[in-house]
Amino acid sequence: MSALAASSIASPTGDGKELRVTFETGQQIALHAETLRAACRCAHCRRAQIDGVFPQRFEAVTVDHVAPMGHYAINIAFSDGHARGIFPWSYLAELAANLPSE
Repeated sequence: MSALAASSIASPTGDGKELRVTFETGQQIALHAETLRAACRCAHCRRAQIDGVFPQRFEAVTVDHVAPMGHYAINIAFSDGHARGIFPWSYLAELAANLPSE
């Protein structure tokens, strides 16, 4: 089993603007809701990207709900009604590693 599974925890901040993740390793990350929404890899979002109708930005979107998907991922529900994406722990770590330095 991956070190980024089993007892990893994810929860939105009170305002839903970020998702805070603590991996089993103790590493902690925070990802903006807009970043997560734009990074969704579900079939619906992939099709919209192929068709050229996927929005470039998701301003003001927030994380409404997070649900576990087995031990390997979470499902994130967003304020725009989108709740189809499955985000593996490894993908969340990859997104955080690829964020530009502030």
